[in-house]
Amino acid sequence: MPHKIPFQFLSIVSLLFFLKVGFGLAQPVNMPLHTDSEKAKNLFFKAIDLQKGRRFDLAMQALEEAIQKDKTFEEAYALLIKDYEMFGLSKKLSAVYALVLKHLPEHYLASKAYLSYAEGHFNVKEYAKAETEIEKAIQLSGQDLALKTKALQLRQNIKFVAGYSLVETDSIELEPFAETFNRFPLQYFPAMTADENFLIFTARMGIHESYDENIYVSRKMDGKWVAPQPLSPNINSRENEGTSSINADARLMVFTKCNDPRGQGSCDIFITERVGNQWKEPKPLTAINSPSWDSHPSISSDGRTIYFTSGRPGGQGRMDLWSAEKDSNGVWQPPFNLGPTINTPYDEETPFIHANNQTLYFASEGHPGFGKTDLFYTQKKVGAWQKPKNLGGLINSSKDESGLFITASGKTGLFCIEDRLPDSRELLASQIRMFHLPKSMQIGNKCTFLSGITMDAQTKKRIQATVEIVDLQTGKAEFSMPSDADFGSYMAVLQVGKSYGMFVSKPGYLFQSLVVQADSTVDLEIGIKKDIELEPIRTGASIVLNNIFFESGKADLLPASLVELRKVSRLLLINPTLKIEISGHTDDVGSDAANLVLSQKRAQAVTDNLTKQGIAKTRLLAKGYGEAKALNDNSSDEKKQLNRRIEFKVL
Repeated sequence: MPHKIPFQFLSIVSLLFFLKVGFGLAQPVNMPLHTDSEKAKNLFFKAIDLQKGRRFDLAMQALEEAIQKDKTFEEAYALLIKDYEMFGLSKKLSAVYALVLKHLPEHYLASKAYLSYAEGHFNVKEYAKAETEIEKAIQLSGQDLALKTKALQLRQNIKFVAGYSLVETDSIELEPFAETFNRFPLQYFPAMTADENFLIFTARMGIHESYDENIYVSRKMDGKWVAPQPLSPNINSRENEGTSSINADARLMVFTKCNDPRGQGSCDIFITERVGNQWKEPKPLTAINSPSWDSHPSISSDGRTIYFTSGRPGGQGRMDLWSAEKDSNGVWQPPFNLGPTINTPYDEETPFIHANNQTLYFASEGHPGFGKTDLFYTQKKVGAWQKPKNLGGLINSSKDESGLFITASGKTGLFCIEDRLPDSRELLASQIRMFHLPKSMQIGNKCTFLSGITMDAQTKKRIQATVEIVDLQTGKAEFSMPSDADFGSYMAVLQVGKSYGMFVSKPGYLFQSLVVQADSTVDLEIGIKKDIELEPIRTGASIVLNNIFFESGKADLLPASLVELRKVSRLLLINPTLKIEISGHTDDVGSDAANLVLSQKRAQAVTDNLTKQGIAKTRLLAKGYGEAKALNDNSSDEKKQLNRRIEFKVL
């Protein structure tokens, strides 16, 4: 899997280093060995020759025989332990550690044995035994700083677990996501659109590494997931295409691709775009990739930020989390390390940025947890990531957990469960599982989504237009992206509890503006539907400026109006011959005369603002109509609100 540097490759490299440097193997016959048994020495050198020829099975057999000849043969133990670790032979490793403790109880290798036993006792919750073994491991570790650090990390985990208490009312039940998905020997790293109707994942047709990884896709039809299909011949190849991530509507995708000649390292991050149902040829993200291993990309729902794992220099450990952002011109900027608050001297991997763009999930070996790799989360507050928190014992265990995905609604989680051969690192199966999040795991701002199509108001033909979503409280653009060129469709994530201004524009058309309330009454998984019709610029064409706000009963513009006023100004600057009428309208509250005066003042306030932005007065006409052109009968507060409006008409 390209989501990890191949274990066998790393082990072989470290093994060769061990043979060359650790033993000074320039001339094997002159190597100082701690044994007087010539038969044991010959078996040891035989094992080295076999390892050079990649015959590790026979090499381990020779080392086992060498130890039988001399049960205090330090170098044979060291090399055999290295081999057992490399191939994940945990039972054999435990047995050889028992021999080390019996025959070399004060040797450095005994510290490895004690640490291994401590890990085993930690996994079965025998913490007192683990603590005792950790102390012995530290005492015998000598100059091995890595082993000592690992022992201290295990002690930290024991302290964390001892202080952890599970909320009794919470529970999760893992369910197979869909039979149609788990039909491959291996499938993992699922990612879903905000509306939960489009899903991609990585799969392999066999467990052997000769089967390459490809990306598959499925869509929900009539409430059921259809059988997944290969994503696209433009994406999948004979090489590995691994961890993938999509934005809110799956029109942008980033993924890991290995051994591609266009890449900079063994594995790199690529990006592609979907138009209609077709995916474009992917391109490497050269501004982000490095000669090191880069993988596990996660793209934000607005498509403007990417989080990923990298082994490049400049981090806190071997594998760190990094991030890169687009600038205002859509150009990816150099990535930056997420820093020591998140990254540790150990590995941090598989980042996932939630649709709210404020909650980051990831896997870590370094933060206190339940053992091995746990899942954590951190939240961004005032522009800074907070101290990560463990996701807890409902999902974490003494095994490795990683690759979590949480839906935009925050109600459902997806991740994969692995099944391995006993006493081996070899995968037997990997299946996608689903679970419903208990309230204790529903973290950060809840989200829903806004979707629809953009079309010509006259012909009803679908058109591509720019959709921008602005937080009316801060004036910050939360989303800006063209609708689909073929379908005119768009989708944007909204945070529950916020009010947004929606602006849709296209050259040659009047822009459209709406107020969108993402309140608690919205069904998070159904979302909000807004189809947008744009009026071509022509004499008599008019639109309502829905994001112009005044103080009650007054003509003073509120700050939330500035975003829309700037858009009106921009439209007039782009179309220098355009002349418009700004008309003010009221409901029926108050006298006709008072309403007429108020509507005129409000229209004038808008034109005055546009004049300050550089629009000539000769192009603007302010006209108040009071309640004379009501859109409805004012029989409810909602209808009154619709009647209180500012309109824009082409003269």
